[in-house]
Amino acid sequence: MNVPDRKKIVRILSLALYFLAAFAVFLVVQFPYGRIKTRIESEVRSRTPYELHIARIAPRFLNRFVMEDVVVSDRTGTVLFEAPAVHTRISLLPFLRGLLSVRLTGRVYGGELAVRSEQGSSRRLLAVDADGLDIGSYRLLRDRGFKVSGRLGGSFEMINDAGKGRLWLKGLASRELKVMGFPVPDLDFEQGWIEVEVKGDRLLLKRLELDGRELKVRITGDLVMQERGSLNLVVKLRPSERLSREQAGLLSLLKNRDAEGFYQFSLAGTVAEPLPRF
Repeated sequence: MNVPDRKKIVRILSLALYFLAAFAVFLVVQFPYGRIKTRIESEVRSRTPYELHIARIAPRFLNRFVMEDVVVSDRTGTVLFEAPAVHTRISLLPFLRGLLSVRLTGRVYGGELAVRSEQGSSRRLLAVDADGLDIGSYRLLRDRGFKVSGRLGGSFEMINDAGKGRLWLKGLASRELKVMGFPVPDLDFEQGWIEVEVKGDRLLLKRLELDGRELKVRITGDLVMQERGSLNLVVKLRPSERLSREQAGLLSLLKNRDAEGFYQFSLAGTVAEPLPRF
């Protein structure tokens, strides 16, 4: 039996280690992450109505890198999302079959967010999972003057132009809120649930429930997700006895009351200009 030459084995292993080290150096030092960053930003700009800004892309391993100081805004400069770091992983086996599969994770707004995206020739998938996001730390709400707090989580999945999602809310509170120019009493809700389905630009609100000691809210209906899109929602409110006394004037506008004590009215018009019908 021929015994392998020890020196030959060592030389082969040394060459293999050399090429691995050279590849690692190329990946970390020479790989054109700057051009990739520019390409990602331009793709988002050309394919969506949003702007993406990434301060820097840092490598981690073969198919992993970190995008630092990520900001998503609309074309007017209004910030819609921001994260100090987004960890990115590209699945290599699907990529070899012509399918781009990317997973993004990060700690944002005091919680955790994970996004999975797949782009194939006939199938597009977007899946979002959130846990414990701090609503009060969301800049857009603060900039619009909304004084709200609470935690948000849940999941949403969209395949091509159809999707569905379920969200939960805990400890939701609003202060000094105004709706259509009318002041709303400070409200606290222990918990809430939202269930939606999406088809194209139409959103079906299958369930929106907010449960608090002073007020319970139920909303169902559908809307077109455009500024001038149509709105067709049914709103049900069940106030506590104390809130009913304090808001007797407002509640006098609501004529419909069911056996469970819920007052009902509808919201029509458009998303930008809702029209209540009592």
